[in-house]
Amino acid sequence: MSKRRRRKRRSYRLWITRPLVSFWGALIENPSRSVLVGVLSLVSLWLVLTKSLPYALAPTRPDAALALNPNNPGALLAKAEERRAKLVALSSFGLEKAKGTQDDARGERPDTLSSLPEAKEGGDDGERESLRAEIRDLALRALANDPLNARAIRSLGEVANGAEQVRLLMQMAFEHSRRESVAAFWLLNDSFYRKDFKDALRYADALLRTRPELGTYIYGYLSRLAADPHGRSLLVDRLASEPAWRNQFFQVFPRTSTDIDAPLLVMTALREAGKPVSDKELAPYLNFLIGANRIDAAYNAWLQFLPPAQLGKIELLTNGRFESKPSGLPFDWTIDPGRNAVADFAPLGKNSAANAFHLKFGDGRVQFPQISQVLFLPPGRYRLEGKLRGAISGKRGLRWQIRCASGSQRILGETEMLLGQSEQWRIFAFEAEAPQLSECSGEILRLIHDSRSASEELLSGEVWFSDLRLAHVLPVTALWSPVE
Repeated sequence: MSKRRRRKRRSYRLWITRPLVSFWGALIENPSRSVLVGVLSLVSLWLVLTKSLPYALAPTRPDAALALNPNNPGALLAKAEERRAKLVALSSFGLEKAKGTQDDARGERPDTLSSLPEAKEGGDDGERESLRAEIRDLALRALANDPLNARAIRSLGEVANGAEQVRLLMQMAFEHSRRESVAAFWLLNDSFYRKDFKDALRYADALLRTRPELGTYIYGYLSRLAADPHGRSLLVDRLASEPAWRNQFFQVFPRTSTDIDAPLLVMTALREAGKPVSDKELAPYLNFLIGANRIDAAYNAWLQFLPPAQLGKIELLTNGRFESKPSGLPFDWTIDPGRNAVADFAPLGKNSAANAFHLKFGDGRVQFPQISQVLFLPPGRYRLEGKLRGAISGKRGLRWQIRCASGSQRILGETEMLLGQSEQWRIFAFEAEAPQLSECSGEILRLIHDSRSASEELLSGEVWFSDLRLAHVLPVTALWSPVE
């Protein structure tokens, strides 16, 4: 060990030991000071054992905490939670019902611990009553030491008798703490049952702000609320204030709604209120309708929310010249993520205002980033035409194709395989026959890599597509008429 390190260690020891020696020397010289220090040490130890330590032990070892301090509110309530879990298990009462969820079709008020169903065969009614009494006693003792404890008030409410008394205690718990989620969930369910939609919305909003992980359950209530005209009006007002959970609500609204038209009514009302939905909020509803084979309804809904300037330019194919970034809506371009490939909209040149769809592949196996767009074509024959240039090398090439969006998803028309090199722009085209709506409620235009196995996924090079146009092809009989 170096001399410098030895000197540093010696100085450290002196820094520790000198104050201790001085302190104990002062105590020996002054016995009254020794007594004072001893008393203070005993008081500190007593406070730690009866105050701090019980709070640390309360969540996991409530009995040990109560042995040190019989009046510790945290330990009392932890013990009450243990008794609650035992009572729920004894009564064979489901966890979801304990949280306050319900089957709306039954039209029942949510159960509390004081109104559990009859125990299954072999259960002991006396034991259940004893557990309720013990929970009540523990909650009252906790309140005696902490009168504003929301958790204790909620525990007392769960074993109260009568809906009015339970409601009053749950409201008190909620007013004392917005984070008392069990009380808030009970009140949400109770308000919805009583058709007090204003309060139901208030409790739902509080839960979504404090416990967003419970959104799966809460959005179900809001979706049912939207099916009622009065509830829908209140919901629209709340959504118009743009709460933090608005976007997430629209992601699940179509799946949880009991009325397939309710999302459209809510979004229309928001537009009239000056707070229209974004493309990201509209997309889940359109995709839901398409998945339910309601492509006509999805198309009409999409048209309703287009800006007037864009509505006046509507064509059979949206954004065929790739002039604007994809909106994320199904009736615009959507690009599936790929691997070992890059897909984007790129300018045709430095001095050009026009854009193209650009694909670039790395060497090796490719997961193709498919681009597609949902179409809604009246029955008839159509021609898709576009331009391409670039160089693609692989066992199999690319294809543009139109197929049915539902049912058999049969291919209605497609290009030849696009492969090889073309330094200059060249035109490609194909025709497709759109059948009756009963056979094909909508169509999908997509660009795919026509690989049939993993070994055929090898692709390299890059390609540009531009100026796609879709037009209705008139039948030959419509081009002329006989002369009389």
